[in-house]
This record gives sequence, structure tokens and C-alpha cells, in this order.
Amino acid sequence: MRAIQDLYRSPSRISWRLDSDTSSTRFRLKTGGASFEAEISAVFVRKSSFVHQEGWALDEATYVQAEKEAALLGWIWGLPCPVINRYPPELWFEPVESLEFWRGRIERFDLELVSTRSEQAAPSYAVVVIGSRVVWDQGAPSRLDSINDSLVRFAESLGLSYLEFRITDSMRKPQVAAVEPFPKNDGFCLSSRREIINELIGCLTSSKSAGPVRNASDSWF
Repeated sequence: MRAIQDLYRSPSRISWRLDSDTSSTRFRLKTGGASFEAEISAVFVRKSSFVHQEGWALDEATYVQAEKEAALLGWIWGLPCPVINRYPPELWFEPVESLEFWRGRIERFDLELVSTRSEQAAPSYAVVVIGSRVVWDQGAPSRLDSINDSLVRFAESLGLSYLEFRITDSMRKPQVAAVEPFPKNDGFCLSSRREIINELIGCLTSSKSAGPVRNASDSWF
């Protein structure tokens, strides 16, 4: 298993060949040797944060970051191996931190977003969907489990196998306080994080992830 912070930054090298019919990738990492996409067994996608490099003008750095992210999005969609997650462009580039972005998408699955100030102030709990599995943070009320099926179906509608939420324990019914398509797991206790990691490893090493599983050498994230 290899963690790659930035596919397009030295000392690693990547060449991506793309034409109207096929695409292929070749990597040369700082450890030496070349890796081909056929040797990658699975990929776990983490979106890198924007870092303003010293000596770069802000508009130049922003442009370079946008180009790198567009190339990364194209790369993950061309991979034949299992990928967690193959993000659609609207989630990759749009301001997904806004609850309004999700309103029309989430209500089709019998889920409600918090709206009033009192609802926003209600206690909330972290939960993730990993494939068909739902993992709540330790200490969440058991009655919140009633929305598990809706959360799974919503994640499936986005084409994502890994999605994080915050759910309020309101008086009427559980409501969605946040949707995080790039899960961080910061708010989970240690035992819950371990459970999540174990489930992710299972997805990377089995057919739970979208795409064929082959006998290959590496998992990448």
C-alpha cells in the first residue's frame, strides 16, 4: 500500500497518455522503478488541500492547482481497478460544503436537512457510509439508525462508496446537518475510526468497490 500526496509533484513523475479510445498511465516514484496502472489493485481517492507555494502569485498557484485536480479527476475515471471514490465532476469542483447544494438531491431519499436555528443547534453525530455498511460514532442514539437505509441509497445515487454525514437528534426526526463527500473522520472516536479503516481496507481488497479486482501489486491512496 502506498500513500501518494501529489501525483504531479517532484520527486515523483507521472505520464498520462490519453486518446479518443484509451488511456494509460506510467509512474516513476522517488523510490525508483516504474509502475503501470495494470499493476495497481485499488485506489482510495483523497482530495489534497490547496497549499500556496512560496514565491508563486496566488492566481498562478490557483490555476496550477485547478489543472492538477482536473488531471487527477480524469485519471481516476480511466482506472480499470476498484476506486474509492470515483467522484463526478459536480462534486469534485462545486462548493459541496453548502447545505443548499444538497437540498434537491437529498430529499428524494426521505431525508431532511436542518433549517431553523434551533435545529442547527441540536446535538449532532458523525456517521459514514462505506458501501452498504453504516458506521456511527460511538455515543450516537440508537434511534438515529432508522435512517441508515436512506443514507446508503443517497450515497449510491451519487456513485460514491464512502460518504460522511452529521445527523441531528432533533425532536421531530433525525435530520442531516452536514454532508461531506471527502470524509476526514476527525470527529470520530478511536474505536469508530478503527472500524472505518478496517471496512475501507476490506473494500480495497475485495469486490465491494466498484470495478474489477485483479491480482495486482499495490493499493494507492
